Amino acid sequence: MPKWTIRVKLIAAFSLVVGMILILMGGSIFGLHSFHTSYLTLVDQLPELGASSVLVESVFKLEVPTKHTEAERLSLDRKVVEVQQALSTYHSILRKNTNSGNRATNGIDELALAFVMDDDLAAIRAELNPGEKPSPMFPGTTYYLTEHPEKMPLKVEPVSGIRDRIERLNHTAILLQPKLYWAFYTVLQMSQKQYHASRVIVWTSALTVLVMLCGLAALFHRWVLYPVRLLQRGVRRVARGAFDYKIDLHTGDEMQALAEAFNDMTARLSVTYADLERQVQERSKQLVRSERLAGVGFLAAGVAHEINNPLASIAFCSEALESRLGPLLDGAEGGDSKVARNYLRMIQEEAFRCKSITEKLLDFSRCAEIQRERTDIADLIQGVVEMVQHMGKYRGKQILFQHPRDVVTAHVDGQEIKQVVLNLVVNALDSMDSGGTLRIELREVEGMAEMSFTDDGCGMPPEVLENIFEPFFTKRRTGKGTGLGLSITHRIISQHLGEITATSPGEDLGSTFVVRLPVRSAGDPANDDSVVTKNHRAA
Repeated sequence: MPKWTIRVKLIAAFSLVVGMILILMGGSIFGLHSFHTSYLTLVDQLPELGASSVLVESVFKLEVPTKHTEAERLSLDRKVVEVQQALSTYHSILRKNTNSGNRATNGIDELALAFVMDDDLAAIRAELNPGEKPSPMFPGTTYYLTEHPEKMPLKVEPVSGIRDRIERLNHTAILLQPKLYWAFYTVLQMSQKQYHASRVIVWTSALTVLVMLCGLAALFHRWVLYPVRLLQRGVRRVARGAFDYKIDLHTGDEMQALAEAFNDMTARLSVTYADLERQVQERSKQLVRSERLAGVGFLAAGVAHEINNPLASIAFCSEALESRLGPLLDGAEGGDSKVARNYLRMIQEEAFRCKSITEKLLDFSRCAEIQRERTDIADLIQGVVEMVQHMGKYRGKQILFQHPRDVVTAHVDGQEIKQVVLNLVVNALDSMDSGGTLRIELREVEGMAEMSFTDDGCGMPPEVLENIFEPFFTKRRTGKGTGLGLSITHRIISQHLGEITATSPGEDLGSTFVVRLPVRSAGDPANDDSVVTKNHRAA
């Protein structure tokens, strides 16, 4: 099973995309948050600056009365009220910004100055209106001034009189402006730092996402595009006939399994193609051999019929001469009579030998219909072995054949198959020296009765193996033979829809002939236990 399936890779790619989205969102949210914080701080600081400007401007309008008239008193009192209103507005904005945290500082210094200004304004109004008792607008101011003098941004000393209080108001207003500007400058610096931090985070996020995107593209090319391109190239190569082409793919997923299946398919196709090519060559050779055999058989039939009559006349005349000249040759003296008898007998033997050759030619040319019947192949081989072992010229050579445990039968013509076995046994024995061994094995393989004849004789080179079944082709060491035995054997096996093959490691290394015959014919039932077997032997 693949280590990294396509599903796992898709999940990994999806996770990578989600990670890129989260990184972009995180950078964007941080930038927006920084901008929002800076914006709110600046927006809150601006009203405070405006209120402080109004307050300072109104403080600077206060003037000490010179003539102490009622009009000057009323005018100063009205201006003091305006300053108190401006101070109240500034105080409310300051407290709001301080409580909301939208200031660069905590606002304690500004509040302390506001308390001092509130106390001075209340004291001025009390002097301007003796009948009234105005109090400070911010409760606790007196407590703050007397109990926490160390927290005051300026040294508060007791003063009396309108002039001194107005001068302290002016001095306090002058101290208030720089503190507000410094707070605003601090806000700008903080905003600038947040801007730089946001820019770094946004650029880092963008570059990170870009790298991840490049990595995703590389993975997509490695996991999808490259394997598909290799598979497409392999299919095209195989379509052109390159069955030995292999796809080397190590992605660890279904693509690799598909490539391995493709390689297995091409390997099978290559084997099948090679086998088909071999079969075509074999069938071509068989066709050529069949045509040659047909021509040779037609010629052999005509020649045999034409030669048989003269051979019979020669043999008859030779026998007649021997019988008539017998008394004369018996009474003759010298070695001429013996020579004449030998010549007459030689004429008879060679005539009968030629007649035997013509009979073989006639047998070779005949293609009579074979008579098939169920035959025990083991008994047939055993009969041939027992017959050949009693021949004197083969007594110094050993034949090893052991009956198989199971009965091996075939639907064949017993006499013709017996001729096939005899030809192969005789050829094997003729190829061996004294002391040689011929091993015969019989077994049933894939619905075929398989006989193998293995000898340790002279063997055959490749050029002999190619023409071993050709008519009149012989390489016997004795120099005898017509070269028709194996051709007739091949014809008989072909008529039985069987196969015969010859192999040899080389000269002086022995040879092996393998014969395969169908166990049952096309019309036989699959289970032939009920069929009566010819020459059936007890298991």
